[in-house]
Amino acid sequence: MFQSILSNLAIILLGHLLMSTLMNYRKCLSKSLVFICIVLLFSGVIITMFYLPIQFGEYRFDLRLIPLIFLALFRGWKATLPILIIVSIWRLFMGGNGAVPGIIFGMIIPTLFALAFYNSNKVQNVNVKKFLIVTGCWFISDFPIIFILPNGMEVFKNIFLIRYMSFIGVAFIYYTFILLAYKSEALKNQLEFLSSHDPLTKLLNRSRFIEIVEEKMNEANINHYIAMMDIDHFKQLNDTYGHLAGDSILIKIASIFKKYECENVKVARYGGEEFIFYQKSISTDQVIKTLEKIQDEIRAAAFQINDELSLTVTVSIGLAKLEDGSRLQDVIHEADTNLYLAKKKGRDQLIGPGKLLPL
Repeated sequence: MFQSILSNLAIILLGHLLMSTLMNYRKCLSKSLVFICIVLLFSGVIITMFYLPIQFGEYRFDLRLIPLIFLALFRGWKATLPILIIVSIWRLFMGGNGAVPGIIFGMIIPTLFALAFYNSNKVQNVNVKKFLIVTGCWFISDFPIIFILPNGMEVFKNIFLIRYMSFIGVAFIYYTFILLAYKSEALKNQLEFLSSHDPLTKLLNRSRFIEIVEEKMNEANINHYIAMMDIDHFKQLNDTYGHLAGDSILIKIASIFKKYECENVKVARYGGEEFIFYQKSISTDQVIKTLEKIQDEIRAAAFQINDELSLTVTVSIGLAKLEDGSRLQDVIHEADTNLYLAKKKGRDQLIGPGKLLPL
């Protein structure tokens, strides 16, 4: 019996290992292919357990419900229902006196019960609620034995303890592995974010920005623009109100930039109080409108220094267009030159390709 329980556990953990491997390579695959792989993988794990029943005296059962429960809890109905349909049809064609009750009470109803608690954002720790959900699924699965079998109460009394303990034990082990996988994924994502973003403003850092823009520059039949932005009199603000006030200004300005970020617009912290902006657009006027909106929003914002003091802040901008055959570093240099001219001419203005744009 214990060998059969371990066999069921081994199949479940093997499926988990394959699932983790699939998730590690999911960026290389299309979403539809990942979905198909998930359906086939979970279906295979559950169907395999049909053929590895746990023998307890004259009674036979398996742990097929455990993957279905956690699939329902953390991946929702889109992934769960196709798998539930596949394994139910498979079990029906296997036949046997217990096929229909096993499908209805052993899979369908408890899985639907687990789906009612679906929340993809709460794979955090083992808690009483999850313990009760798993217990509820086990109860829905096994309690009908009392009414289905002629000597149902006696059968239930004979098997419920070993059945429940094996069910909860394997579920606990499986969920522990799920937790480890999620925490590992979260740590990996955090490290990837830190390697590509500025820790203070959470904008892209310079190196990641350049990588992204160099990829986008290969797109033909579209114009590419770079703007350099600098906070006016930032050193004076820092010296007067302190570095914490300066940091809060940088963070708030970054939050304004983030509103405009999209597939066509990228912003990064270039260094100190300087930011770099990229936009692909059909016209220079469109880019200028975007930059003017950003300037207007920064001018209108109140930068709270303390409970009694708030400041207004402005930015100067130098804009440059990527011409055919030019390098990104050359465009950045041209934008930086225009930024210097904007600051020299009084700050709080934008100088674009070949002309001064009054504000």
